[in-house]
Amino acid sequence: MKIVCVGDCGVDHYLPSGRLLGGGITANFARHAAREFREDDEIHVVSAIGDEPVAAGLVRRGFRNTRIRCHIAELRGETPVQYIGIEPNGEKNFLRYDEGVLAFYRIDEDAARVVRTADLLVTPVFTQVHELFHSVMAVSVKGKVAVDFADFSQHPDFSHLESYLDRIDIAFFGLSDSDDKHILALSALAERWHKLFVVTLGAGGSMAMAGHKQFKQVAMPVERIVDTTGAGDAFAAAFLVNFMHGADVPSCLQRGAALASRVIQQMGAFPA
Repeated sequence: MKIVCVGDCGVDHYLPSGRLLGGGITANFARHAAREFREDDEIHVVSAIGDEPVAAGLVRRGFRNTRIRCHIAELRGETPVQYIGIEPNGEKNFLRYDEGVLAFYRIDEDAARVVRTADLLVTPVFTQVHELFHSVMAVSVKGKVAVDFADFSQHPDFSHLESYLDRIDIAFFGLSDSDDKHILALSALAERWHKLFVVTLGAGGSMAMAGHKQFKQVAMPVERIVDTTGAGDAFAAAFLVNFMHGADVPSCLQRGAALASRVIQQMGAFPA
């Protein structure tokens, strides 16, 4: 099976400490996928970084000694940086995002050839990478397409979502468990389009909407939450590896919750 992850690879800059760790939704997902998917599954990353040495070097080191096949363009400019503050309860607070070279990066024909042959394409969309997302979605994929609507809780653009549903098989969202309005709206959309929507709800657990069916999963108890950065990316990786290999939706939710619970007990989106 060929899994192709297209999108952002960058650096998480923690404030006020100034600590730098590898990050980016796509990089986080790919590294978890490399551990979770079977050894005979291929994991590919398509992305772009800048040409400055520190942040770009950190991204490249994050893929070193992994089985991930990288198709990462080095462009003139800055590598994407996410500035993060951590609340006393361990909850992440995304302070600012500098998209760097992703502002003008679009996948080219070489990258499109990798994407076309994917059994599973995984890509995020958020405000700063809309144009990159459009270029990805313009490519016809032979397999399934999973999209992480990463900033949907801040920008719940249902028109944008619905405009792509004919090309999406699985969609991920992160919401609050008290956001009944948007949960109900997503449920209606999943039923109307016969799609699989997966919603993570923080401490409220997670749920899946599979057409007219719904499944719920409680959050796994942990001794202490250190940093929730990347929990959704880990959840998606564990969910999709099981889904693509034939597990039922409740089992996929459970596996996603289990991996996310491990990630939030450490600093950073991925174990060192």
